[in-house]
Amino acid sequence: MSVAAIVVRWRGGAEIERCLGSLLGQRGGHLGRVVLVDSGSGDGGAERLAKAFPEVEVLALSENRSFAHAANAGAATVDDELLLLLNPDTAAADDAVATLVGELEARPRAAGAVPILYGPDGASQHRWQLRRLPTVARLALGLPGAPAFAEAPRRPAVVAQPAAAAWLVRRRVWLELGGLDEAFAPAWWEDVDLCARLAARLGEPGLGADEGFVVAPAARVEHQGGSSVGELAPAAFLTAYHGNLVRYAARHHPRRLDLVRRSVGLSLLVRAAIRPGRASAYLAALRSSLRRSEA
Repeated sequence: MSVAAIVVRWRGGAEIERCLGSLLGQRGGHLGRVVLVDSGSGDGGAERLAKAFPEVEVLALSENRSFAHAANAGAATVDDELLLLLNPDTAAADDAVATLVGELEARPRAAGAVPILYGPDGASQHRWQLRRLPTVARLALGLPGAPAFAEAPRRPAVVAQPAAAAWLVRRRVWLELGGLDEAFAPAWWEDVDLCARLAARLGEPGLGADEGFVVAPAARVEHQGGSSVGELAPAAFLTAYHGNLVRYAARHHPRRLDLVRRSVGLSLLVRAAIRPGRASAYLAALRSSLRRSEA
């Protein structure tokens, strides 16, 4: 089973070099092509990295339309059976790719496989990474889905919504679902949306998958976190996050959209009142959440 790695970069720091190095060290087995998509960073990084890593295919986009757009653009350049989507602030352990592929070979009806993410301190990030799909109640509170596991899984297990910081997904499933939805711009909630669409179609003949993502505990990927978030002002992050939360609710829980939108708005107003130093950021997010309700 051949694997093509897709890494999306939007500015950030030198962590991308470690990510690319960890992938290139695993080429020659299942992993072949490594594609770096620079999403309109405009900082000269695409040119610099192309020179520093001649084995990496660099796709430089003219603008940063969205993480989903960049990931889809990268995936469209390859035809391998499996797509490995990695954030630029990750570093895959030496056997991570082979372990993930082995999990999918053992479970031919699984849509994809994910490692367990660990922080630089060695602590598992499973409570952030591995989640259930969000309920209406959690959306109304402005929260993602609840953690799927109290402790890091020690055996392979199905998870409804793993964070897209590290996904190995079958290309046929990716194509059948149409990849990530580029309306979730510039980022956040596009991975939750794909997982919800996947869950709704499991078992359909055209999809070719009866179960979703499987956690492979033996596969380890270090995740620094915050590579691109640090490039955004608080207002921009909060606007994107809450606006896309409302978009997700509009698509997957349309009958409860008004409840979610009102509750999120109230939550943002309360936060603006108790944190006056960031009031303008919360109010900007509130205005966005009121506008972006179309699916």
